[in-house]
Parts: sequence; C-alpha cells; structure tokens
Amino acid sequence: MTELCFPGFEGSRKATLRPKKKGSPAKAKKAFSLNLAELFHSDIYGSLPTAGETPLPVLEPINDIYPERLVPFNEAYANKDYGCTVHFYIDDSLFLRVLRHPEKYLEFFLRCHSVIGSDLSQYANMTAEARYYCAYINRAFSAYLQQNEVRVIPNVTWSLPDSYAYSFSGLPKDSVVAINCTGIMKYAASKYLWQKGYYEAYQSLHPTLIVRYGSVMPNEHTEVSVYFENNRLKALRNGSSRKF
Repeated sequence: MTELCFPGFEGSRKATLRPKKKGSPAKAKKAFSLNLAELFHSDIYGSLPTAGETPLPVLEPINDIYPERLVPFNEAYANKDYGCTVHFYIDDSLFLRVLRHPEKYLEFFLRCHSVIGSDLSQYANMTAEARYYCAYINRAFSAYLQQNEVRVIPNVTWSLPDSYAYSFSGLPKDSVVAINCTGIMKYAASKYLWQKGYYEAYQSLHPTLIVRYGSVMPNEHTEVSVYFENNRLKALRNGSSRKF
C-alpha cells in the first residue's frame, strides 16, 4: 500500500527494511512507539473551552505578531533561543517530551518570541480515531499554552477530508495562522489532498497572515503569506552533513 503524507508527516513509524551492501541481510529499523493515552492530561486539558459537535479546544486569534525566524523546538530549547518563533515541524520523537510534560516547558515558551502550535503527525494508515486524537492533543497543547499567556500562532493541520469537520472547528477566524507542507512532495495524491485541505482551511478561516513552512505550492494565497524554508532539507539537497 502506498503511504500518503500530510502536513506534519515525517515518515512511517513502522519498522522498515533497508538493504545494505550487496549480499548483506537487511536489518530492521527500530520501530517508533507512540502511546497516545499518555499525552492526554485531564487535569490541565479537561477544563479548556471547546466548540463544535466534535469539540476540540478553542484558540483565540492573534494578529500583533510577525515571525522573522523559525527554529525547531529541539534546537531552540537546546540553545535557549528565546528570540525565535518555535515550531514543531520535525519528527514527533523530537518533541514528545513536551507533550508528555507540557508544564515543565511552560517557562521556556513564555520567554520565546512566539510558538507555533504542535504538529503531532496524522497519516493515512492511522485509524480515524487515532487521527482525531492527534488533532485533539495538538489543539489542547496549543490552548494550554495560550491560556498561560504564551504567544501562540495557531497551527492549521488536517489529514483526510473526513477530518475537516473537526480540524478547522475552534480555530480563530481573521487571525495569523501557520501551515506546513513538508513531507507531501513525494506523491501526487498527497499534494492533491494538501491543496484540497488548504482551500478548505482558507475558506473557513480567512487568515490575515499565513506563516508557511516549506515550498510554495500552486494556487496558494501568496499575497497573505510569509514563507520559511525547511533548512534541514535544504542542507541535505546541498550535500551538507550538518544536523539541525
């Protein structure tokens, strides 16, 4: 079955076989394990305001903000880079510690210029329930930060068309938002589904500014967008071995 990628998707979490040198047996890559239940914190998420028939926590609009520098969480936290806009458009394993213990990182996020909401991956071969759960955790974490006065840029993400009903519910209209397109370029179907979701998101939210991470896609509203490159992929394309 072909793997379809969506915003935030960084690759399959299943063990994969990669051939080594000719004649050598393939070695299984260690599987990435995600326990969704440990990411739900009823003590801090249970009282968050919600909206819609399939309620996700509500986020407030933000407009007095213009990011100038996006830095992935793992790099920003390691370097105590408080002047940047923190993003989570990285492999889930690099920021799961934040979702497990959000209160431990609150002081760091409060000192940062701003934070784009988390981007826990949603992909095609997840169950509908698991995709919804990931969307909920992303939103609840963002709402928790916002409730504690962190400057949060809502992260707009979706998976399959059946996710639209909850993906855009509770997100602010006429606000600055962020959208990621990394991980979708390999398959035509992935790009089509991204563009379809982007259209639905724009029509629903009418953002005042879109903080876009990744390449410019066809038919985007570039007139209200500011673009940031995926520096890690750029370095790999240029032959750099530097790790970001």
